[in-house]
Amino acid sequence: MKWLLRLYPPAWRARYGAEMADLLDELPSRPGIAIDLVRGAGHAHLKAATDRLAPSLQTAGGPPMTTQPLQRHPTALAILALVLAAPTILMVAASFLAYQVGLPALAATIEPLMKALDDLPRIIDLWLLGAPFLAFLIAVAPLFGASLGRVDGELRLTLAFRPRLLNLVIALVALGVGGMLVPHIVAEFVLEAP
Repeated sequence: MKWLLRLYPPAWRARYGAEMADLLDELPSRPGIAIDLVRGAGHAHLKAATDRLAPSLQTAGGPPMTTQPLQRHPTALAILALVLAAPTILMVAASFLAYQVGLPALAATIEPLMKALDDLPRIIDLWLLGAPFLAFLIAVAPLFGASLGRVDGELRLTLAFRPRLLNLVIALVALGVGGMLVPHIVAEFVLEAP
């Protein structure tokens, strides 16, 4: 099988030939491996020819690294953020309307719900408190991107901001609701603690 390595370009053999020969010593001789070697030789020759014809297209250090997979689905992430924050948003809105605006009918409706929350495990309270901040992070994640690559021989980090109205609105609502909860929690648990 090692004789198939002679199909590869000389530069490739000089760089990888010894390692590939060692690897082939450990592998069993199978037709599939021979086919892979022939196919790899073809790709190596094609790459060598491309590099000779268009050296300016080469990227030193490999292809650019991108960290933008979340930007493909900004609407889906905005909806996910809204679903995560919805229980907290509803609780805060109902409490605000009942106790700050002074709607007694709404206060009578949500009072049993608030009492039921006191009987549930504390993890539910923590979820209701943390959900807006998690929703904020999920909503803004697709708005920012970074890529690392070579431009004119220099390594460059490019940061990008792609505003999406739905994501921005949901992020701001989640941050606002979370921001409203912080003073409430501080007042209720820290300042009123015995």
